[in-house]
Amino acid sequence: MKKYLYVILLLWCSHTIATAQCSKRYTQRTFNSIQKFEDVVYSQNAPTLLAASITTETTYSKDLVMDIFMPPVSDTVTKRPVVILAHGGGFINVAFMGGTSLVGTMDNEDVQALADTLAHWGYVTASIEYRLGFNVLSPSSLKRAVWRGSQDMSAAIRFFRKNAAWFDIDPDRVFSGGSSAGALCALHATFVDDSERMPESREITPIIKRDLGALHSRPVVELTGTNPFVGNNVLGNDVDSLPIGIAAYWGAIADNDWLHQGNNKAPVILFHGSSDLIVPYKCGRPFSGVILTAPDMCGSYVMDSIMTQYNMPHEFYTGAGEGHEYWGVLNGNWLPNGPNAYWQDIINKTGNYFHRIMKPQAPQIVAADTIAAGTNATFSIANPIAGHSYCWEVQGGVITSPVTNGSTITVQFYNTVSQGFVTARSIDQAEVASDQQLAIATVVSPVSTTSIKQTITAIRLQPNPATNYCVLEIQAQKSTTAQLQISNVLGQVLWQQESNLIAGQNTVNLSIEHLPKGNYMVRVQVGEEHSVQQLVRL
Repeated sequence: MKKYLYVILLLWCSHTIATAQCSKRYTQRTFNSIQKFEDVVYSQNAPTLLAASITTETTYSKDLVMDIFMPPVSDTVTKRPVVILAHGGGFINVAFMGGTSLVGTMDNEDVQALADTLAHWGYVTASIEYRLGFNVLSPSSLKRAVWRGSQDMSAAIRFFRKNAAWFDIDPDRVFSGGSSAGALCALHATFVDDSERMPESREITPIIKRDLGALHSRPVVELTGTNPFVGNNVLGNDVDSLPIGIAAYWGAIADNDWLHQGNNKAPVILFHGSSDLIVPYKCGRPFSGVILTAPDMCGSYVMDSIMTQYNMPHEFYTGAGEGHEYWGVLNGNWLPNGPNAYWQDIINKTGNYFHRIMKPQAPQIVAADTIAAGTNATFSIANPIAGHSYCWEVQGGVITSPVTNGSTITVQFYNTVSQGFVTARSIDQAEVASDQQLAIATVVSPVSTTSIKQTITAIRLQPNPATNYCVLEIQAQKSTTAQLQISNVLGQVLWQQESNLIAGQNTVNLSIEHLPKGNYMVRVQVGEEHSVQQLVRL
């Protein structure tokens, strides 16, 4: 019976194969440069708070904008995921303080750096502007601010889905996220449906405090051209605003029931400092209760408990003893020492979580259970998917067919191993790689070794491992002509020459200083027979 396992296999050839074939996009830096488009309008004429008292609100019309980050024009992928990020800042709006350490904007250094980093990893990303402002003396005003921000996050998601072709994105792979208040926007825009709408968002007093409208009521710009971006407001109610995943950095939710009730859901990765004094780690008032009228809310610790109770997909990471924005910023801007050790770790966890949400199913490998050493054995993907490519890795042998990322390869295992290992990953059109599927084959000696050893008695490499050169020793039973080859672990021939052998001991000096450090195969071929020896270049 075939042995198939899902594993992460540590191969002696892994570093060579990974750079040659297997996609690491979306989990590490892929591009050295990116594109950035600033102040792209995504929703026109949004009623934005100018001033508020306990009983009144004064608004003006404002176009909402975002900064968009994209991989370089050389990127050939056309079904890319998009990550939409909202900044922190506590929904505070003081006109002359925009961008300072007291008030957050879409130019905050942390969300800009996060969007920039993920774009270098292959995502399309955006840092969005959303409406700010509330009256600290009004019990309902902060909730209305959260609702406005959630409406704007909804609009940003629908903007990208409506204009997917302009950005070469996959409308089914839209992620959202945010820091602090931005995390509240992402969470409420996802988990609150119309039946759960905040009462405070509805019309309180005619004209004085208007109904803010349904969560998805903000129109969005439908693009008609780019460079510069131009378009017109449309309702945008023909596209969905639910993301497929959320990254919530030190966020909270106003009502715990919204997490598990209703139809709106998405997987979430949560980060929160256990000593956060701004957004409660458990439950309480934000800003450490300084704003006495602020409503209670529950942070990541409680959200994790509820999601665990209801078997909701999520991950939770605590910054033990850490405060608010513990990746090295104060209200979104870097502290003097810049990003700290948490920064890269949080980005890595975010990218890996999003990748796990996207990844296709691992392929099934079809092959014989027992394979003779030195013979060509076929490994194939059962039911290959149109548009997918396949990344193959081999331990204990070499790929002898051309490397084309196809669904079938041929492999020769060495006569020095008793088991051979072949792994495959499925890579979709967006270059999202699946988990590895492993096939294990029992390797046996050929039925007849007479023909294989008819001319070549043995080969040996001295020294091995080697640095700049080594000597290939060939013991031949008769004079003949042989083909000598050095190939990498993918079976790609890097060097070859024809050599005349005499009966007895033959030596050939091999210069390997031009080869990168790694593992190679040295092959001596005479007619249909051959001998193979592994070479390690230090």
